[in-house]
Amino acid sequence: MPSDRGFDLRHPAVAGYDIIADAFEAARKVKPWELAYFSGLAERLAPGDHLLDCGCGTGHVGLASLVDAGMSITALDGSAGMLKHFRRRYPGVATIRCDMLAYEPAEKFAAIIAWDSFFHLSHDEQARMIRHFAAWLRPGGLLLFTSGPGHSTIDDTMFGTPFAYASFSDAGYRELLGANVLSVLASDFDEPHAAIHKVWLAQRE
Repeated sequence: MPSDRGFDLRHPAVAGYDIIADAFEAARKVKPWELAYFSGLAERLAPGDHLLDCGCGTGHVGLASLVDAGMSITALDGSAGMLKHFRRRYPGVATIRCDMLAYEPAEKFAAIIAWDSFFHLSHDEQARMIRHFAAWLRPGGLLLFTSGPGHSTIDDTMFGTPFAYASFSDAGYRELLGANVLSVLASDFDEPHAAIHKVWLAQRE
């Protein structure tokens, strides 16, 4: 059942994705090397486990492996335009229209995914979200997220619309995760012949 809530902290990226949602979906292509991270997460979980896709966008193709494995999934995004496409791709998945910074879940999750969403937050916002992620996960719960290659703040555009990106260094993320009782299981550059897109897997102690 779709629901809309939590816009007191609406992030600028939300408005940007509302503008470009249709163009983003039309241009999006499957990156086959990413699929293993989603299927690998599914292998670590049990059917019925509750998973949060935080900043779900139009719906990553890799999420299908978690749907097929019988996960109970809640997908959250602030952009109505992006959620419109997500609901077409995954009509059986519960969705919530909400800024992730304002979200207050009623239960703990077995896993949280923040794929290509978390890096639109500032450094301070990312530090806050890592604290939230740790609080939202049950003991042993898993966090899968993506980052840039090193400490940076970048202003860029997508389809002519401004977007900001930020990343900590590898050591910076490890320090933040460790301070929030999240142990790093893996941190890999996933794009072939490139070192620009890092995938993190951490576990709540």
